[in-house]
Amino acid sequence: MDYTPQNQKDKKKMLETIGIDDANELFDTIPKDLRAKKLNVSGGKTEQELLNYFSEIASENKVLISFRGAGIYDHYIPSLIGEVIGRSEFWTAYTPYQAEASQGTLQSIFEYQSLICALTRLDTSNASLYDGATATAEAALLALRASRKNKILISQGLHPEYIQTVKTYLENSKAEIVALNVSENGAIEKDAVEGSVDDDTAAVIIQSPNFFGVVEDMQALSAVIKSRNSLFVAVVNPLSLGIFMPPGEYKADIAVGEGQVLGSTMSAGGATFGFMSVKKALEWKMPGRIVGQTTDKNGNRGFVLTLQSREQHIRREKATSNICTSASLNALAGCVFLSGWGNDGFKNLAEINLSKARYAFNKIKSLEGFKSKFENKVFFNEFVIETSKNIKKIQNVLLKNSILGPLNLSGINENFKNCLLFCVTEQRTKAEIDRLTEILAEA
Repeated sequence: MDYTPQNQKDKKKMLETIGIDDANELFDTIPKDLRAKKLNVSGGKTEQELLNYFSEIASENKVLISFRGAGIYDHYIPSLIGEVIGRSEFWTAYTPYQAEASQGTLQSIFEYQSLICALTRLDTSNASLYDGATATAEAALLALRASRKNKILISQGLHPEYIQTVKTYLENSKAEIVALNVSENGAIEKDAVEGSVDDDTAAVIIQSPNFFGVVEDMQALSAVIKSRNSLFVAVVNPLSLGIFMPPGEYKADIAVGEGQVLGSTMSAGGATFGFMSVKKALEWKMPGRIVGQTTDKNGNRGFVLTLQSREQHIRREKATSNICTSASLNALAGCVFLSGWGNDGFKNLAEINLSKARYAFNKIKSLEGFKSKFENKVFFNEFVIETSKNIKKIQNVLLKNSILGPLNLSGINENFKNCLLFCVTEQRTKAEIDRLTEILAEA
């Protein structure tokens, strides 16, 4: 493939189109003191010299102990995952257009789908989506298609970026988006749902554990939603399903979520994968593709693309989505992660996350100037602490001690001024949690 650089005329036209005068403006969000003015590689270096040079630069990076989540989490990734997904047949694979030549890729997707169905207790899963946010937005579109109704109710306990993504997806549709406010106890009240669901409601989208870490009463909420003949979209942390009731058991119609916690690195926010599973009645309206298992004429096991509903495969106006490419390599990591842990190991991992977060919560709320925002609520991984101390000072002191502190919620939700969202996973040791509380006490 030839490389054709843009000339000055092309560059000028591109800048005018996006409304800037200089390409350097694209980097304005990066603080000037963090921008490398020039890499000292002039004059040419040997491979060994160049490697040593970049190793010196990399040694200046600071490794932080993370107590922040809010969508991307610091979990341990077993070495088994890198061993499997690093194999050339997966690493270099692309879309399996020819089933007879793509049996390995198709089987890995089939196994992934099977595991997601087992995890969520729903009937059918697709081959994965970009991430949790786009999976949630695709679920909203699916609900609108299936119900032929126009209203979507969204919990304000849903991740703020997920809410924005759903709004972006539905911006040019006739759909109405209605917010379900979180109560003072950090959860969605059953009465709020009862008062908002009507005959035109296509679906209700609720996240549990929600953005604030609080575990919602999904059974009670589901009963209300189903009594009004609306679809229920459950946004879940898959790791929490090791101990909490799966969506299929409380009669959710669609389950979606972020798969990063299942063996994908944090990588500054991506790439990850989104998952989706649905009840059987909705499978033909799912976005993306579904891999099925079959046998050939000799009775040998084989795999095929059973459903392909993207615009690449069918008429554009009939496509369920135009941007629902699967993230198969990350989904494969999730498949290996779930297979490696097994039922008992996965449950134990979830319990460790729960207990470590509870330990940190009890330590922090006992400090002077810190208190629980939601007392007596069940939470997973994350919890909200209200403080009378200077949050900016707290964050700076923690950074000086090589700790990435909690998320400041003041700028995210007006009801959470002076509140911090802490996250504790199985990665955090007792010593690290104790050290965090010591620094908070002195800050």
